[in-house]
Amino acid sequence: MRILKWLDAWFEKVIVVVLCTTLVAALTYSAVVRYFVTHPFFTMLSHTAEELAIFAFVFLLYFGAVLATRDGAHFRVSAHLDWIRPPLRRWRFLIGDLVWLAFNLFIVWQGMLLVRSALERPEPSLALGVPMQWIYLVIPLTFALTCLRLVQSYVNPPPEDEDPARRQL
Repeated sequence: MRILKWLDAWFEKVIVVVLCTTLVAALTYSAVVRYFVTHPFFTMLSHTAEELAIFAFVFLLYFGAVLATRDGAHFRVSAHLDWIRPPLRRWRFLIGDLVWLAFNLFIVWQGMLLVRSALERPEPSLALGVPMQWIYLVIPLTFALTCLRLVQSYVNPPPEDEDPARRQL
């Protein structure tokens, strides 16, 4: 149970920090090699570092969206709903969140079809040689996590004084 609580509190944050660190390190390596190193071994590794940076950036975007969902930090137009009082306030975004949930579930389904297609016709990434089904797996995984975090926001809502819409003001 303790591990689940830790994962619930820190999973996305740790992933985002690791991905951001990987992105910065790979791009720094690529830039240093491009301008200061001429040895062929290091310049060939530069292509690998650039592909790693691309994958880290894409993964960072997906996991950042999951983190924003968990923290209630996605952009919402809420001025027209501020008149709703506290007993019903937590349900004011329900219609939009149901549409968002349906969209996320659709993307999970399509992402699984993409992964299945990549499994049937395997292809490696160009520089890293990683099978692309592992790269594509981030799509259904992060959209499923977004669904989980969205449902969690209704099951365990933050206290009214920690309402993300109120924190913005």
